[in-house]
Amino acid sequence: MEIKDYAAGDEVEILKLFQLAFGKKMPLDYWKWRFLDNPENKVMIKLMWDNTVLAGHYAVSPVKLNVNGKLVLSALSMTTMTHPDYAGRGIFTELAEKLYDSEAIKNDLKVVWGFPNNNSHYAFVKNLKWNNLEQIPTFSININKVKETQPSLVKVCKAFKKEHIEAQYKTLKNYAVKVEKTIDYLTWRYLKNPTNSYVVFELLENDVLYYAVTKVFPSFEIKDTFEIDIVELVFPADLNSIQQLLQAIKNNYKEYKLLKINCWLPYNDDKHLLFEKIGFVNIAPITYSGIRILDNNYKSLQDATEWYYSMGDSDIY
Repeated sequence: MEIKDYAAGDEVEILKLFQLAFGKKMPLDYWKWRFLDNPENKVMIKLMWDNTVLAGHYAVSPVKLNVNGKLVLSALSMTTMTHPDYAGRGIFTELAEKLYDSEAIKNDLKVVWGFPNNNSHYAFVKNLKWNNLEQIPTFSININKVKETQPSLVKVCKAFKKEHIEAQYKTLKNYAVKVEKTIDYLTWRYLKNPTNSYVVFELLENDVLYYAVTKVFPSFEIKDTFEIDIVELVFPADLNSIQQLLQAIKNNYKEYKLLKINCWLPYNDDKHLLFEKIGFVNIAPITYSGIRILDNNYKSLQDATEWYYSMGDSDIY
């Protein structure tokens, strides 16, 4: 068997392997968006071939991190797949190590991070020397516990603006590590996403233009109901402002039978206690987060308290 980098046209076999491994299809336009059209314009995919059979696949998606004001190239760990006929041969581990080594040299990749699921977490930690960051609960509120607030000053907007980025820097300044979310990044991640539809909200308060991004999806709990994920939350630590956002979300999705509103929010975020006051509680699913350091100068990134994260940092949401 032979390990190769992705070459144009390999996506045909990659998508076949995805369906074989997971029992569902990945749309070609989504694959191109995520792996070919990312803002860093880099493709980081390793493939294991047995002649013409694609036996294994591992891909990461390049992401700039802001580490104490310095931009660092990192990668979000993505799709791991092994052909069922080749299971148990250590293909995933070999592909990952080859990818990490080559990208550290080729693109000066410093760290790989992500959110391993229950099926892959053991392999990442045991075989790939990943370090756990933390377990992230889903922070959630039942829609019937959201108090009515009228009128809401939060508006829907159609594009990201430089004022949103300024609000982001202001709001997240106390976090040493966060994804560098430029206008181009946010536009690619949400407005150009070929499979999911997102809504961008904004609030002008004290000359700062805050924003949040949401997504609606069918609930797995009760048939014919829906839930809202707040995938980005750049809002002030102000109870009234948060309540106005929740009201705006309810107003925008009023044609849906809503069950819950969910988000991820670090415990040390100033808004966490305010969300608790409103009625948010920690529930399942609980998500692992972890990191593999490729450059020992960045070992400090193993401190989970330094990180700011949101649902939108994961490819799942």
